[in-house]
Amino acid sequence: MEQKMFAFMEKMYNKMISIEDAVNRNGEAIEKNREAIEKNTQSIINLENKMDKHISALYDGYKQSVEGINRLGNKIDKLTEKVEKQELKVSALQVVK
Repeated sequence: MEQKMFAFMEKMYNKMISIEDAVNRNGEAIEKNREAIEKNTQSIINLENKMDKHISALYDGYKQSVEGINRLGNKIDKLTEKVEKQELKVSALQVVK
């Protein structure tokens, strides 16, 4: 009976040691994953900062394009008015002849 109990305790001890080793390995793996997550988080933050700058630049370019188109539209409207006035003057001169 004592031999069975000793064998059982030895088996339990060996099992506990293997569990302890597994827990230690898992702890190391968790620590490595935590470090990798921190690096990834920092990389993501850096990318977000770069994207913010680029998006601002793109928005500024878009805004400038819209303003330029509006200026051209205004110039075209003024030229159209001048052409219409000239056409009216020409029509009036033709009627007078």
